Amino acid sequence: MYCNKCGSYIPSKRTVCSNCGAPVPDPSAPAPAVEPAPAKRPNGIAVAGLIMGILTVVLCWLPGIPFLTGLLGTIFSIAGIAKKNAYFKGAAVAGLILSIIGVILSVFALLALIIPGVTKYLAKASEAESYIRATGVVWRTWL
Repeated sequence: MYCNKCGSYIPSKRTVCSNCGAPVPDPSAPAPAVEPAPAKRPNGIAVAGLIMGILTVVLCWLPGIPFLTGLLGTIFSIAGIAKKNAYFKGAAVAGLILSIIGVILSVFALLALIIPGVTKYLAKASEAESYIRATGVVWRTWL
């Protein structure tokens, strides 16, 4: 038998360790009962948040859809993080991060679609205003 405290060899029939003086446990005594850890439950909400986060990033170039999937991904991920004694909390955190990144990318994609159209519209309006001031003609098609 070996000492639990210092690890030195203890001959049988000794009650204390000769090296450190620690008491030797009785080998015939039952081991102390260990409380089992609470069982962890599957966390389907966290996985749903991760899937919605992935969809948000993949579909970020479509107008409108990533805002819905990003909102659902954020809600599911926060619910998955808040769930006690559940697996896949890392998946919930990843889903939250992906949802936020996907919505930000979607905003940039939407701006990339809107800004050129607005710029073209403003250029045509400026051209029409210049024509009206120069000629006085108000009715003309500007396409």
